[in-house]
Amino acid sequence: MGNPLQKIEVRNGLKRIEAGFSEEYVEKTSDAVSGLILQSREFRDAKAVFGFLSFGHEISVDRVLLEALRLGKLVAVPHIISATEMLAARLESLQDLPLDRYGIRTTPEPVTAVPPDRFDLVLVPGTGFTPEGCRMGRGAGYYDRFLERVRGVTLGVTSDRLLLQELPVDDHDRKVDMLVTETGLIRCNGK
Repeated sequence: MGNPLQKIEVRNGLKRIEAGFSEEYVEKTSDAVSGLILQSREFRDAKAVFGFLSFGHEISVDRVLLEALRLGKLVAVPHIISATEMLAARLESLQDLPLDRYGIRTTPEPVTAVPPDRFDLVLVPGTGFTPEGCRMGRGAGYYDRFLERVRGVTLGVTSDRLLLQELPVDDHDRKVDMLVTETGLIRCNGK
């Protein structure tokens, strides 16, 4: 069981590292990460992809989402519906997206919800990860609750600078099957 105070300290430390990313680093890392995702068998084989719309200094997967749309795959991203829950909202385009309550790009209303178990590939952001697939989120638990209902491959999207050997985690913290950083894909649990 993760010590709550330790979790806060580690999360804040990781957020400080991310806040220090230069625009150039985010751009280069996003490009490298997206390239690796696009080359993966998991992306090629996926008929339905759940991604996310980055904000701040987060690694962007916009290039992956655009390619998935171009290929005619079903694409969805988070749509916050309450302080504790998000749903997968179908994404038709990356043009003219409104901002949600957190200032993150989101799908326009009305949204078309897609069941979490429909996705073959789920791209998962995080504050930090371990090579074994442990994930530390931003603290609200949206992804932990969402990932409980996912059947497809979960792929953590991060940078080498946010990869730690260990993280304080709780029983409800969901692991990812794979990780991608700017230097490669890591299979975490044999999926």
